[in-house]
Amino acid sequence: MKFAYFFPAFLLQGCFLFRTVLAQATAVSNGAATFQDCPVDLFFVLDTSESVALREKPFGALVDQVKAFTNRFLDKLTDRYYRCDRNLVWNAGALHYSDEVQLIKELSRMPAGRADLKNRVSSVVSIGKGTYTDCAIKRGIEELLIGGSHKNENKYLIVVTDGHPLEGYKEPCGGLEDAAAEAKHLGIKVFSIAISPDHLESRLGVIATDHSYRENFTATGRPARDIDNTIDKITARITETVEQECCSYECQVSVY
Repeated sequence: MKFAYFFPAFLLQGCFLFRTVLAQATAVSNGAATFQDCPVDLFFVLDTSESVALREKPFGALVDQVKAFTNRFLDKLTDRYYRCDRNLVWNAGALHYSDEVQLIKELSRMPAGRADLKNRVSSVVSIGKGTYTDCAIKRGIEELLIGGSHKNENKYLIVVTDGHPLEGYKEPCGGLEDAAAEAKHLGIKVFSIAISPDHLESRLGVIATDHSYRENFTATGRPARDIDNTIDKITARITETVEQECCSYECQVSVY
């Protein structure tokens, strides 16, 4: 009977020691990271195709606005404290695409990597050809899986696109439905952001995990206040959604 009481206590003590050692090891390998950190990964998938670059004059202006939206978003990625004594911290990366995918930067910790990522986003030049959004989403999924959090539930794609191509155009990586299904199967959530308001809504709806990840999110063509509200709404949704994951300690003892 004494053993029945002793064994759970022993496991709890071992669990505490393991967490302490892990915290120390993490702090040594990365001065900014601690065991209390709960990373959330955002990967931006930015459409710089011809349909975006040439839609409005001066040509390329919409691409510049997409880059400004992305950098504005990065500025708002600040650490959050949860009452369970864990800190939400952000990793972010980005790519842009047309009929090819170009990596801007792999996932990196915010805020340390923010300035470099913003500079790289600002330096993006429109590819200006076809729109292979399916390929870009799948590459974004790959980037999320090879870095950042070990929890897929804490991984998000931010896809900023005009929704092209229409039916009949080539989608060489299986199509939007296949790319969206792959993300959902892996537990990765996808926000769908329109480049301009109410454009090809059906295509944008396919990309999003569900309607709450689409709403009417728009990256350009609106006052700065509305753009900020869009970003704030997305980040608030993420911080609320991941709280349960961040506050569920993995090192727990079950007593039957």
